[in-house]
Amino acid sequence: MSRVILIEENIGETRAAVVENGRIVELHLDRWSEQGQRAIEGEVYRGRVRRVETALNAAFIDIGIGEDGFLPFGKAGRPKGFHEGAAIGVRVTREAHAEKGPNLSLTEVEPGDAPEALSDTPILAQRLVAGFGDAEAGWADESSHDLEAAFDEALDPKAMIPGGGSLYIEQTRAMTTIDVDADGRKGQGNAQKMAAALNLSAAKEASRQIRMRGLGGIVAVDFVHMRAQPDRRATEKALRQGFHHDRARIDVAPISQFGVAELARQRRTRSLGEQMLDADGRWTVETGALAALRRLEREARAVGGKRLTLLVAPGVAAWLEDDPIEWQSAMTDRIGPRFAIEARDGWPVDKIDVRAK
Repeated sequence: MSRVILIEENIGETRAAVVENGRIVELHLDRWSEQGQRAIEGEVYRGRVRRVETALNAAFIDIGIGEDGFLPFGKAGRPKGFHEGAAIGVRVTREAHAEKGPNLSLTEVEPGDAPEALSDTPILAQRLVAGFGDAEAGWADESSHDLEAAFDEALDPKAMIPGGGSLYIEQTRAMTTIDVDADGRKGQGNAQKMAAALNLSAAKEASRQIRMRGLGGIVAVDFVHMRAQPDRRATEKALRQGFHHDRARIDVAPISQFGVAELARQRRTRSLGEQMLDADGRWTVETGALAALRRLEREARAVGGKRLTLLVAPGVAAWLEDDPIEWQSAMTDRIGPRFAIEARDGWPVDKIDVRAK
């Protein structure tokens, strides 16, 4: 199997894609606005015990950044001499998501002040290369893979199944549900054979979409009804094989008589939806602003030295004018001081236009 990591350095964020055998299977991003604001998987801290929760067999640890971390004691129980106020070494095993802080594990560190970060955060490309071990990193090239289209696909609740049919993916607080729909798919043979072929394709695509979107926790996949037990076993096998190269831990339950597969995927970080969308499933203002900056830079390269006006929604314009990430100086370095921002009343966050004079 071939694996390549593609990197795209944009003003405001770094985006990356993991490509296996020519297909994008994972997408990641790091935003300038979150630098120094979040604990990243693998980082080491000297934390201070905030409180011990005997009922949970765990403790909450102040690591000096973001929410308190959650440290489970495991089967060994509470370590000897572990008490509230103590300085301890911890490693981030799962990043914070929703209202939950990061998960931690104990590690040996030198005595010193707490809380304090003890490791430098590797850049996104370094983290991915280290995580896979056998991957090569390179710059994203639209001629081979269009990351803009890939991220749009990963945020769309509908995903197409190769050969016909579609998946409808809904992420809730409790779990993620995926509904398999024939959606006009045509096939040879009887309905049972067509359903079996559709489910096999759907199982492979569902595993890819789960990885690509960074979905974690409980996922339920509602396949088209299968009467025959061999068809259910074949579909379940295809679903398991789809996660063969996934770094996250996966547990897949047998498909039920109703054609529903349940799986639990280790949550390592936030999903793309949690990073890029609001509670209603629409782009956040920051997502819209960063998309506008990418569009502005592309247009600048296409039209030479012309002056550009970036037209965006009022909320996006306000975010850009406030410049919380100092994007204006970075953009000036790249294309020169030939751009302006103009708000358009009534425009949604995802509507963007650039005019050149």
